[in-house]
Amino acid sequence: MKKLYLTVLGSAFAVASQAQSISPGGIYAAANVSTGNGVSLEWVLGDINAFVNLSTLPVKLIRFEGTLTADGSAKLEWETAEEYNNQGFEVQKATDAVNFENIGWIDGAGNAKTRNVYQFLDKQLTTASYYRLKQVDADGQFSFSKIIRVIPHHESLDRFTAYPNPAKDGKVTATLPERSFKLSLYDTAGRLLKQIDNPQTQEQIRLPGSGNYLISIESAAGNKTVKVVQP
Repeated sequence: MKKLYLTVLGSAFAVASQAQSISPGGIYAAANVSTGNGVSLEWVLGDINAFVNLSTLPVKLIRFEGTLTADGSAKLEWETAEEYNNQGFEVQKATDAVNFENIGWIDGAGNAKTRNVYQFLDKQLTTASYYRLKQVDADGQFSFSKIIRVIPHHESLDRFTAYPNPAKDGKVTATLPERSFKLSLYDTAGRLLKQIDNPQTQEQIRLPGSGNYLISIESAAGNKTVKVVQP
């Protein structure tokens, strides 16, 4: 039987040795074998030298997500579709999405053709944090997952409110999440009327007159804008 090897390259895949690639969705790589009309076609997404070793890829990670628990911990959960010679996962954490540190280890299933779900609980969530997985093979090779973020209650954008709304006596009180960097007041034309750098978690704002206004914050969790009205 004739045998044909095909390697597919793409900028959307980060290439690691032995064709262990990470897609933006978190799947490490893809490979397949098909036969027809006397020709066997074997393909792999990854390194152009992948045909040198077409062994089965170690892990297919199909889901990696983080949620905030009721007690303020970060619950990380991920799922694999297949595993081959998977030693396990090193859980890494950073507060700047750059300088990651190891905070834990979860053993892999070794060899498995069924789905496996893993969990890790980070009870030291004091500020918005970024997480990724370092998947390690039995031979020491490794690949990284996508990066996810978990935000604690006290930094959540849901804490940002302005009351009373409509305003009373031309004043509103803005309640802000912790680690807010800037509080701004705009008119509906987008003109900046007032700005407070490094605001407190509560700030009183006086509106210049009747009309509609926008109050905006920039914080560690992101940006948010609310509309307020002065009758």
